Amino acid sequence: MLKTLQDQGPGDQVTLEVDSMLVANYNKLIARNMKSSGIPGYRIRIYSGSGIGAKKEQQQVRARFLSLYPDLDAYNRYDEPFFKVYVGDCRTRSEALKLNDRIRRNFPNPFIVPDIIHLGGSD
Repeated sequence: MLKTLQDQGPGDQVTLEVDSMLVANYNKLIARNMKSSGIPGYRIRIYSGSGIGAKKEQQQVRARFLSLYPDLDAYNRYDEPFFKVYVGDCRTRSEALKLNDRIRRNFPNPFIVPDIIHLGGSD
């Protein structure tokens, strides 16, 4: 849109003068957004562990979750030194709270965290 406004053609009546820093920051934002594969939202962490056997337990927790909730997504993540499992793609905190209540009986101590979620979302 900025580029369209800056381009002048015959009969155009808009003159736009823009600070070069504004243009540079705008272009950085556009580039970063093009690389992003999601939107800000929430996920629920159902596992976090470190040490011997943590990676295997992470995989088991994820597999158990997917068998109990086949309609939801689960994501393995490694944040040194912790292996973690996150679930859901909730757009709002309210949606995350509902999911949290839904899975709590099978996964005690779930923890809601802000994250970049996949478009399309989940329950």
